[in-house]
Amino acid sequence: MGVLEYAVISTQSLSMVLIIGMVGFVLRPSKRELKLLADINISVLTPALLFAKISGSLTRSILGLLWFVPVLYVLLGCVGLVWARYGGQALGLSDGFRRMCSIAVFFSNVNTILIPIIQGIAASPDARFLLRDANDTAQQVADRAIAYGMIIGIMNNILRWSVGVAIMQPAAAAAEISPEDNKKASWLTPPLIAVMCAVAVVVVSPVQKALLAEGTYFHTLWLAIDTCGDACIPLTLLGLGGQLRLQLTPRTDATGPATSASEQRRGVMLVLVGRFLIVPAVSCAALLGIYAYVPGLVPLLRSDPVLFLTLAIVSATPPAINLMTVAQKMGVYEAEAAAILSCAYAVGVLALSVEVSIFLWMASLIHST
Repeated sequence: MGVLEYAVISTQSLSMVLIIGMVGFVLRPSKRELKLLADINISVLTPALLFAKISGSLTRSILGLLWFVPVLYVLLGCVGLVWARYGGQALGLSDGFRRMCSIAVFFSNVNTILIPIIQGIAASPDARFLLRDANDTAQQVADRAIAYGMIIGIMNNILRWSVGVAIMQPAAAAAEISPEDNKKASWLTPPLIAVMCAVAVVVVSPVQKALLAEGTYFHTLWLAIDTCGDACIPLTLLGLGGQLRLQLTPRTDATGPATSASEQRRGVMLVLVGRFLIVPAVSCAALLGIYAYVPGLVPLLRSDPVLFLTLAIVSATPPAINLMTVAQKMGVYEAEAAAILSCAYAVGVLALSVEVSIFLWMASLIHST
C-alpha cells in the first residue's frame, strides 16, 4: 500500500467523528441536556462498553503483557509536563496559565476520538495488515484496540482528578475545593468499577468462558451489556460536538485570573505543538526503539500491530474535553480552556489525518518484518 491508501483510510475513519460531532454542534444542546447525556453515558453506556470489550477481547495472558501500557502513558505525560513547563517559560506564560497548558498537553482525549477512529480503520478492507493471524477479524481488531485504549482511559481519568487537580491547585488557591471530597467522587466511578469487574472476569477464566459461551443465559446477559456499549460512541460524539459549541460562549460568572489575547495565543500554540508533535514523536520513537532493540520487553508489540497503532493514536489525540470541567471546578482560566479546546479540535482534524496515515504506515512496516 502507498501513502495515498493510508491517507484514505485515515480520513475515512476521521469522517465519522467529524460528521457525528458536527450534528451535536448544530443541535446546540443546552448545558442541562449535555449533563443528562453525560450522566447516561457515564453511568450506563461507558461502563457497558468497557466491560464488554475488555472481558470479550482480552485473556489472562494478554492482560499480563499489558503492564507496559500505563507505564508508557505516565512517561509520555511527564514529557508533556516538561514541554509545557519549559516551553511556557520560554514563551513568557504566567505560572497559572502554564499549569493549565500542562494539563492540556498531559491528558489526551482517549475514548471519544480513539474508538471511532479505530472502528473506522478496522472496517476498511485495506487495513488487513492489522489482522494478527488468519483467524483474526476486523471486529476483533477493533475490540482489542478498544480494550488497550480503555486501560489508558482509566489511567487518564484517575490521574486527571488527582495529579491534574494538584497541578492546578496553586493557581486556584482562592477557589473552594476539597481534595478529599474530589477523590471520593472521582476515583470510584462507574467506568472504573466496570473495568475492575471486567479484569476480574478475565482473571477468573471459568467465569469468562461462561459469559462468552454462545447459547447460554450468561452469554445473553453479556450480549445485552455489549449492545448498550454500542450506543456509547455515537452519544459521546454528539455530546462532544455540543460541548465544543457551548464552550464558544465562556461562562460570565467565572472567577480567577485572565490572560491577554497575546498570551492566550502563545499558550494555544504551546499545547498544539505539544499534543500533535512532541508527544507523538517521543511515543513513536520509544515504541520503535523497544520493537527494534528490546523486543522481549513488550512481546505484544511484535505479535499484534494493533497495540502499536492504538498507543500511537492515543499520543496524538487532542486534549481531553474534561479540561473545561477542571477549569470550571477550579474556577480559573475557563475562557482559556475553551480557546485551547476549540483550536485543538479544529486543528486536530487535519493533524490526525496526517498522523494516523503515518501511524498506519509504521504499523504496516512493523507487521511485515
